[in-house]
Amino acid sequence: QQHAYYESSKFALEGMTNNMRRSLKKEGKWACLIKAGNIITDMNRAAGEVPASVVAKDIEHAITSTKPRPRYYPGTVKGMPTRLVCFIFDMLPASFTDNL
Repeated sequence: QQHAYYESSKFALEGMTNNMRRSLKKEGKWACLIKAGNIITDMNRAAGEVPASVVAKDIEHAITSTKPRPRYYPGTVKGMPTRLVCFIFDMLPASFTDNL
């Protein structure tokens, strides 16, 4: 329960980004979401796996690309690529993923 507020804010950010991306598309503007894995930061020293420069690389791409991706998945979670972890959690039932 210690991460409830953090996780709630990230979930809300994803919904807001989805709405912005769809709403701004007709104006030729983009909104991207960076879904980072376990990044080494002051807040996440114990679980951090990769340096913040990994996230910076995706942020740079999102800012400089003429067609940035809707989502970027830098880093890893427990050694697995963040994109794979997100895919697993999206595809499997909550009754399974709640026990991971």
